[in-house]
Amino acid sequence: MSNKGNSKQYDGIKQKLLKLQALAERGYKGEAYAAQQAIERICQQYNIRLDDILDTQAKRWYTFETGRSKAMQTLFMQCYAKVMNVGSMSYRQIGRNRIGIELTALQYAELSNMFEWHKDNFTQELENMKQTFLEAYISKHNIYRDTDNENAEEKELTMEDLQRIRKILAMRETISDRHYNKMLECTQG
Repeated sequence: MSNKGNSKQYDGIKQKLLKLQALAERGYKGEAYAAQQAIERICQQYNIRLDDILDTQAKRWYTFETGRSKAMQTLFMQCYAKVMNVGSMSYRQIGRNRIGIELTALQYAELSNMFEWHKDNFTQELENMKQTFLEAYISKHNIYRDTDNENAEEKELTMEDLQRIRKILAMRETISDRHYNKMLECTQG
């Protein structure tokens, strides 16, 4: 997101909170209460204070849990670069898996939401890829029982099945052609 895009998002959050604040101050009992509850929900969701939103230039230190994995740290830095539209990041190391960054409340809201979404999405994609890789590896190296296919019922393949098979075949092509050589030959008899 460019600074222009960020400022639109920030302005959107700010405008929403300002409207809710006006309704909370001047609305009827039920409306005022509902508006105040909405303000609290939004502030809790983004982990910000209404005062911070109203002063868009005020910066303070926020803590992020990036984890220890290089992948998550890289993912966080990319989200930071996207939100801040910069190539480098200035931070304080707080622990082995936590860092502190000086941001406005709106920058913090955007960065924390973006990182959490991408962290969850990345984790899910990685798990799916691991399963696909496992199936591709087993197929490439032919390490399943010969009798597995004998008792299999034929069924119509769904679009999801076809997509999964395509992914497995594509990943199978990326696996090296090294093969295991049997040490012993067993004869049935």
